[in-house]
Amino acid sequence: MKKNILLSLFLFGCSTPEYGLPKSDLGSRYPRVSSTETGGLLMSWFEKVDSTNWALQWSEFSKGTWTESQSITASDPYFVNWADFPSIYQVDGDNLVAHWLQKSGKAPFDYNVQISHSTDRGKSWSKSVIPHGDMDPKGEHGFLSFFQQQDESVGFVWLDGRHMGAYDPVTHTMGDMALYRSSMNNGQLGPEIMIDSRTCECCPTSAIRTDNSVLIAYRDRSEKEIRNINIIRYADGKWFDPYPVYDDNWLIGGCPVNGPMLAEYGNNVAIAWYTSPNETPTVNLAFSHNEGASFDVPIRVDLSMPIGRVDLTWISQTEVMVSWIETAEETTDIVTAIVSTNGDVQPPRIVTEIQPGRVSGYPQMEKVEDHLFFAWTEGGEQGSVMSKWVPISAFR
Repeated sequence: MKKNILLSLFLFGCSTPEYGLPKSDLGSRYPRVSSTETGGLLMSWFEKVDSTNWALQWSEFSKGTWTESQSITASDPYFVNWADFPSIYQVDGDNLVAHWLQKSGKAPFDYNVQISHSTDRGKSWSKSVIPHGDMDPKGEHGFLSFFQQQDESVGFVWLDGRHMGAYDPVTHTMGDMALYRSSMNNGQLGPEIMIDSRTCECCPTSAIRTDNSVLIAYRDRSEKEIRNINIIRYADGKWFDPYPVYDDNWLIGGCPVNGPMLAEYGNNVAIAWYTSPNETPTVNLAFSHNEGASFDVPIRVDLSMPIGRVDLTWISQTEVMVSWIETAEETTDIVTAIVSTNGDVQPPRIVTEIQPGRVSGYPQMEKVEDHLFFAWTEGGEQGSVMSKWVPISAFR
C-alpha cells in the first residue's frame, strides 16, 4: 500500500510544468541524455521516418526550453536495440559528437559503430566514420561511451567482437569480446587500442574524467565466468591495469546486459551497478575519494527485486541520486534513492511505473539546477519516448 501511495505521488504530484519537455513522435525509441557545459541537456533518440526506416533525432535543453528536434542521420540500415543505442555528447563549445550503430551484414548482430561530429552545435553533421579498423562485416561493435580526454579532445571506448569468430561445436566456445578505446580531434580519428582482451559480451560501458584521471567502467568476464565490474584508469600519463570495483563473485554463463554507471563531482567519483551472486539481484553503489584509484565497500540500495539498468548523478557535494528498474507484485517501476558519501541511504522513491520487459530500454536521468530530468521508452502501438521533470526536494 505504501508503495502505491508513493507511485501516485510521483505520477501526478511532482511534474514541473515550467520546464519544457522534448517533443518526439509516436513510435520513437531509446532516448540518451547528456549534460552540457552551460548546465543544459542534449538528448538523442530514434524516430520513425516510415514503416521501415528510422531517423536519429536530437534536441537541446537550455534556459527552460527544448529546441525543435533535428535529424543527425536518417534512413540508413540502423541497428535499433533496447540496450545498445545512440548518443550525443558535447566536446566543448559548439563541438558535438554523436554515435549510432549501423548494420554491416546479414546476421542479426553484424553492425558497426558510426561517429559523426558537428562544429556548429548540430546545425550540420560530418560524414560518419567507423572508428574500428576491423571492417569484416561479420561481428558486433557497440556499447560506446564518450569521455573528454586530458587534452580536451574526445575519447571513446566500445565493445568489439572482431575476435569472437564463429561458435565451435567441438569445444562449445567462441572467441572473446574485447574492449577498445580511441579518440577524435577536429574530426580526425586517433589510433585504436585494445585495453581488455576478454569482457562480458553486451553490457553497456561508462566513462568519465576527473581533474587528474580518466575512468572507464565495464563488466569483465574471467576464465571461470565471474563477471565483476572493472575499472581502467588513466592518470600520471599512463593507463593502469584493470581492477574490480568489488569482487561480487557473480558466476553467470551468459551476459546479463546490465552495465555500470560512473559519475564525478570534482575529484570524488561514484559508481552504480547491478549484480546477482547466488541468485540475489542487487543494485550496489560505491564511492571513490581518490579519483578512482580505489573504491569503498559497496552500499546496497535496491528494494530486493531490482532488474538493474542503472543511472547515476551527483545532486550535491556529498550526495548522489541513483536510479534503476525494480519489479513489484503488480508493477515495474523506475526507482531512485539518495545516497550520501558517509553511507546513508534515504528511502527509495518511485519516479514512474513503466512497461515490463526490454521495451523501456535504459531509463535516463540528469540533473539541471534543483531538478532531475527523466526519459524512458513506453512500448506498444501508442508508445514513444516519455519524459518528466521532478524537483529534487520531492525525493527527500
